[in-house]
Amino acid sequence: MDGNKLELTGKPTPDVPTSYKAIPEADMEEEAVTRPKSLVKSKPATPEVDGADEKMLPKEEEVKVSPNEKQNGDAKLDIGELKTAFVGLTKEELMKYANDPFWVRLRWFLFITFWILWGLMLLGAILIILAAPKCNPPPPRTWWEKGPIAEVDQDSDNSDSIVQKLKDLSVTGVIVSWPDDAYIDFDETHDFIKSLKKYKDEDINVIMEVEAGYSHVWFNKSEYKDPEFSNYYIWQPPKDMSNGEGPHPPNNWVSMNNNSSWKFSDKRNEYYYAPTGQPHLNFRNPNVTDRFSDIINKFLRYGVGGIRLRGASNLLVDEKFTDEVNVQNPGDCVLNDYCFYIHSHTENLNDLGPLLKKWRDVVKNKTDNGPFMISEDLNANIEAYKLNSSYIVDLPLQSHFVFKPNINVANMLHIVNTTFTANNFTWPLWKANSSSEWDIVTYLLPGTPLITPSSLANKDLLKIRDSPSIMRGSFNMYSINEDTVFAFSRVMAGNPGILVAFNPSENRTVVNFPAYVQEIPHDGEVTVLLFTKSYNETDISVNVKYDAKSIPISSKSAIVLSYVPKTE
Repeated sequence: MDGNKLELTGKPTPDVPTSYKAIPEADMEEEAVTRPKSLVKSKPATPEVDGADEKMLPKEEEVKVSPNEKQNGDAKLDIGELKTAFVGLTKEELMKYANDPFWVRLRWFLFITFWILWGLMLLGAILIILAAPKCNPPPPRTWWEKGPIAEVDQDSDNSDSIVQKLKDLSVTGVIVSWPDDAYIDFDETHDFIKSLKKYKDEDINVIMEVEAGYSHVWFNKSEYKDPEFSNYYIWQPPKDMSNGEGPHPPNNWVSMNNNSSWKFSDKRNEYYYAPTGQPHLNFRNPNVTDRFSDIINKFLRYGVGGIRLRGASNLLVDEKFTDEVNVQNPGDCVLNDYCFYIHSHTENLNDLGPLLKKWRDVVKNKTDNGPFMISEDLNANIEAYKLNSSYIVDLPLQSHFVFKPNINVANMLHIVNTTFTANNFTWPLWKANSSSEWDIVTYLLPGTPLITPSSLANKDLLKIRDSPSIMRGSFNMYSINEDTVFAFSRVMAGNPGILVAFNPSENRTVVNFPAYVQEIPHDGEVTVLLFTKSYNETDISVNVKYDAKSIPISSKSAIVLSYVPKTE
């Protein structure tokens, strides 16, 4: 090798000094411009070759190096023809298999299998839904639960004008009193039965109030000891008097008019029980019980939709005829006064339940779940009206809400709490008052309002009453602003809450409702739905929203609000 040339291997000749001839810059620039892109620069050769470069190439590929002296050690690499990866069949190739019997059958098999599996999944989903435990909706309220119900006085005018008045009040039922002895022989030609037609023509259900306890129909036969009727009434011999005085009653039972509950029969020489002045029937005799079942059936056949008993509390008396015990603190009551005794042997006896249950079953079986009611308040020995811990009378009457000047929030809380908590009534009958303030309370509490034809019609109040929150909603009551305001809320999921507030005090007050009613958001609003005539706040209007933290309530007034309950 000449002394001015460099070996390609990079090793100098041992005896000749290593040197190279510099390439002019102009030649280098020209070469850089004209150099083909396919040429790859190679690194200067290393003193020792370890074979790593060769291992990086496939064995079957031959790499050719083409030196180029003008490029100062650059070399051209020729690695031959590269192999490409498989990228699938072309359309023309695929079409060769389109009509192949094997692939046609496979496609149909997969298509049918897909839809069979899809149908099975759909069927399975339906079966799961059908087999899942049902969450049954609550049954709809009956006509006597929806109300209101009107009580028509026996002496009131039964003309068409009264019926129209009841229609204006949107009553669903009317209570009328049977004017005669319930056990007389009557049919559809009886004038009172014919008078019921005007109610039925206007789709107003009739609840017949009947006195079951007394009758004169069989008294003469019983007085003469007819074997069939001898035990139809309650008879007792006189008390034994050895001093020669006249006959004395068998015990100290006293009627409500402060007279003895016993009357003497000269024909039978015995006393008969007559707490109302009329001979009382013996309902421990099954034949007498069946007689009244027949009477109920007869009324129901003539179109009556329900039965209300009058005098139910004293239907049964103590079989041993034990003397009554006087009260501990009689006050102004004196001996032989009705208020002087407890009446535990003549009223609300514990075995009253099975008797009433028998008659209730008759009503329920012969009507579309018509009501079986009693006319008295259930405020004493309510256990007598239960059977197996369940009440056997519908719509227990609550007449405590009577508007008085001295009514206060504490009284109202006690009445409502006793009704729903202590007595565990779920849907009582609230006797309404002519005052519009009390109408708002009694119409929107859980229960049915009992009104009269002279009540004032309020379409807005009836519309609120018909809402799901009132018909089915939960109930909570509140004492607000230091027992100044009585309030209660009615809420049903998915519906606006209803809030009723009544201020019985003499002073105006402003209420922060979110501070008392947890369902109302702290920054929430309430919409005014209705207020009474005595509500004289000029800045408050119906159907307008206001801040729930500052709602004024005038003295002796009530207001109805709606709100959006909190979501948990």
